[in-house]
Amino acid sequence: MLNINAIVFRCLVLVTLIFGAGAPASAGDEKVYTFAAMPSSPPVTLHMQWMPFVERLSRETRLEFRIKLYENMAEFEKDIWSGAPDFIFSSPLQLMVAHASSGYAPLLRGRRPVTVGLFVRKDSPIRSIDDLVGKKIAFVGNKALCSVAMQHLLAKHKAQLSFEKEYAGSTKNVIINVLLGKSDAGSVFMPDMARASEDTRSQLREIVETPEIASHPLSAHPRVPRADQEAVRKATLAIAATTDGAELLKAIRLAEPVAADYARDYRTLEEIDVKGLSNWGQ
Repeated sequence: MLNINAIVFRCLVLVTLIFGAGAPASAGDEKVYTFAAMPSSPPVTLHMQWMPFVERLSRETRLEFRIKLYENMAEFEKDIWSGAPDFIFSSPLQLMVAHASSGYAPLLRGRRPVTVGLFVRKDSPIRSIDDLVGKKIAFVGNKALCSVAMQHLLAKHKAQLSFEKEYAGSTKNVIINVLLGKSDAGSVFMPDMARASEDTRSQLREIVETPEIASHPLSAHPRVPRADQEAVRKATLAIAATTDGAELLKAIRLAEPVAADYARDYRTLEEIDVKGLSNWGQ
């Protein structure tokens, strides 16, 4: 039997495919662009977050967009590796792979970069990276940006490190595992740690932090005409300049958007052995 989430997901897909987002700019055979968002939340939540923005983007650009929903990350990644969607909102690492496989290029990203921290309990004897040899480190997931970026930093350390990996499934679980002593250390995004309670943060101590990473980008496939790509970029920036529009963009994790450039913002990620660390793009 189908569970309720699967039923709701299929209903949303049907509604989205039938009606799209916004009306065509004019009569005739107008191009309908697919807009794929990384499934970081349940489909119902994702639909509620993205529809207001996409509908407004359609009105501003006079282009028609259709949201494409995914039940899981594997389906989303398979789609963008093959170059199926016209526009995608993804993690920086997903963009890096999609750029290599299908030529996606970033149009916009959030203004604020992110970093990843490695934390231990405040009373832990671990004081430096060298003390992590033979220890258990908790990560969110094997393909999560915060996990891969930190593992890349540890792999570049001057001394060869051997440690046990544990994938906890979420930032909250990573922190809990460290606090309970189930893991010796844990890797999470610094903004996520900053949102933790003061009591939680007071029990943890930072060991190392990665260099800054440009935030999640909104990208376009090269088959989309440059004029339409530019229309999406300009309209999104205009939406962000309004009070209500800024809230829409905050809801989809594209707060304070700025123009993005692959070479400037994301090419350094190519130094990461994503396939070796996490089987990305497989």
